Amino acid sequence: MERRTRQHQAIFDVMTTAERPLLAQEILALASEAVPQLSIATVYRNLKALQDEGTIKPVVLPGQNPRYELASYGHHHHFQCRRCGRVFDFKACPGNLEHLAPTGFTVEEHEIILYGQCRDCVVTKADHSRPLAGC
Repeated sequence: MERRTRQHQAIFDVMTTAERPLLAQEILALASEAVPQLSIATVYRNLKALQDEGTIKPVVLPGQNPRYELASYGHHHHFQCRRCGRVFDFKACPGNLEHLAPTGFTVEEHEIILYGQCRDCVVTKADHSRPLAGC
């Protein structure tokens, strides 16, 4: 069994308390609160280890760096805010999409990404006197 370092524990803690998929840079910023000397290379090394053990999985949106979330979340989809860029989980799923595939094709999996503005950005847009959170 591999020894858990302070860095690994800080990264794991960030992942288990995150309420949305996080970029490696976001993980670095959050985990650095517990381990100030943390580097991006250490974050990537630990993300790979957590992926290899099946604890986390990447969330890949077209043309973007991967974000990471707990693998235990099960099947779900994502929403990306076009204003602040953050990505959020949503649990709704239309279910079997086999009927959308061309005749003779088999659907093995699907991913749905919705785009728009998150609650913080919608509120901020309506209240121009408040700065954008996370932007």
